[in-house]
Amino acid sequence: MEKIFFILIALSFILLFIKKYNNAGLKLMIFVILILIILNPNVSLNSAKDGLNLFLYTVFPSLFPFFIINDLLMSVGIAENIAIIFNKPINSIFKTSGYGAYAFIISIFSGYPAGAKVVKELIEAKKISPKEGERILTFSSTSGPLFIIGAVGAGMLKSNLLGYILYASHIIASVLNGIICNLFSKREKRDYIYEHKNTILNLNNSIKNSLITMGFISGYIIFFSVIINLLDTISFFNIISVILSKLFNVNSFSLSIFIKSLFEISNGCKLIVSSSISNKLLVISFILSFSGISILYQVKGVLYGCNVSFKKYILSKINHGILSSIVCYFICKITNINTIKFNYQININHLFVYSAISLLILILILNTFYYLCNKKTTD
Repeated sequence: MEKIFFILIALSFILLFIKKYNNAGLKLMIFVILILIILNPNVSLNSAKDGLNLFLYTVFPSLFPFFIINDLLMSVGIAENIAIIFNKPINSIFKTSGYGAYAFIISIFSGYPAGAKVVKELIEAKKISPKEGERILTFSSTSGPLFIIGAVGAGMLKSNLLGYILYASHIIASVLNGIICNLFSKREKRDYIYEHKNTILNLNNSIKNSLITMGFISGYIIFFSVIINLLDTISFFNIISVILSKLFNVNSFSLSIFIKSLFEISNGCKLIVSSSISNKLLVISFILSFSGISILYQVKGVLYGCNVSFKKYILSKINHGILSSIVCYFICKITNINTIKFNYQININHLFVYSAISLLILILILNTFYYLCNKKTTD
């Protein structure tokens, strides 16, 4: 029975990549998943609960406040101020307007998919074009310190240093990815559009819009949690890994864990840490930057209707993952992580507060700098 379901799922995946038959592939996949849900109600229910718990206790509290802060900052013109300050360097390095700097700042403090949400709002406000949004996403779609340093570093790896190395690799690689992906792009000359709106009205809109976005994200998290566990019941990952291990002469168990981690990074990182995979840090670094299929589709949901190429985004995330592993390797060589130890552990709850405060302080400094420069030009 498992082999029959595996063949049907594999066939549906193949058909999805053939343009002429992708609709038939999608129908077949939905049908097979529906049958699996009916045959495995307990697995489906428990998986949905796990996905909901992940969303309620990890994703929602870490993202929702930043989403509201972002909307309020944009409503009072902070995004424009930062865009003007960084316009020249960002344009020179990434060939985008200064709005790329604002998206980057929000993303590195908030995490997935905050950068995509900023890009969507900028496109909808006609401040950037969809093409420019694609370029900004190459360096402004990152995980945040709360997850990488707190959850993965201090929580899973039991080492703050490894968390810092992973985060540094992740951010440096995102910058390199932006430079490489935009190397042959043409610069766009656009005028800044600034429209100041009522802050109280925007607080209501910010909460409403943020809740809608969080609803999209929760749906994808729960859906992929169910799908991954249903595929596990038919030994989908094990069969795939055995086939690939024979082709590429790799350990099938390690390959199975790696394939699972490509779907969802939270559980993926846990599996990698507890496994016997060699060079765990480099593999985790790749997974964090690639972000996983679940987050890729969260980003797709957030960007719906923005006319941003999802294929280009996926390719840029693969590049980001590879670059992150390379950077992580060199940082480990330079710092010699086997001999350096920290004698303290970071409280993950404190880390959220530090991230929020750091973001607000940075915004305050940049905004003050903008007004000081603006005053000099107007005097």
